[in-house]
Amino acid sequence: MGKSLNGERILITREATKAGEMAEKVTKLGGSPIVVPMIEINFDESLENQTIIERLSDFSWVLITSANGVHGFFQLLNKHHIQLPQALNIGVVGKKTEGILETYGYTASFVPETFDALTMTDEFFSRYKRDKPVLLIRGNLSRPTLPEKLQEAQIPFETLEVYETMYSTESKAVLNQVLPTINYITFTSPSTVDAFIALAKYVPDKAAYICIGRTTEEKAQELGVPNLYTSTPYTTDAMLDLIVKIANERKINHE
Repeated sequence: MGKSLNGERILITREATKAGEMAEKVTKLGGSPIVVPMIEINFDESLENQTIIERLSDFSWVLITSANGVHGFFQLLNKHHIQLPQALNIGVVGKKTEGILETYGYTASFVPETFDALTMTDEFFSRYKRDKPVLLIRGNLSRPTLPEKLQEAQIPFETLEVYETMYSTESKAVLNQVLPTINYITFTSPSTVDAFIALAKYVPDKAAYICIGRTTEEKAQELGVPNLYTSTPYTTDAMLDLIVKIANERKINHE
């Protein structure tokens, strides 16, 4: 990435604990990062969760589609001093989530070639046999993609919610103050789109909206967000590469 953003103002909507790295990269590219978290994550510990984690041997696979899912799942296990059965395999949605998994001392048995929940299910079903049900790790606002796919394939599964996504209502005033000055708005999950629509007084039609993947883009389309772009691959670095490309194209068109 070159230093190509020339002061363009980039709104970073992801949770505060993850926004710093992205903001630093925007600054190195010559842009101006505006961090306004749209969501907050609360790791949940309910009685139902405890019941499921005490019978992990009932499952052949655990599928995790986010870093928050990894953190929530293993925090729950560690809290109750529960070890994963050796026969239990773990599938994760992408390399970054795989890296988080490794910090807890575990290696993923399955990582899809394309970091997307839709592709994850297709690859998983075609490559792996399951002699027991699948355990799907989720948040309260997770998209229904995986459960629907599992149902269509008639694969027995259960879901385990290990974190709660909440709208960051404290950010509402700041968001609406900065909106008129923003050139690019980044969405790193469907939840950030939902929260943005809930908190913003209006959706700027001159800004470009950059989505991290297909499920995030689909959520933005459903909610009528204009000027949508989706990065490939589905990473924050690719999102910033895409912003640089769009910015350069717009500059050329205005010269």
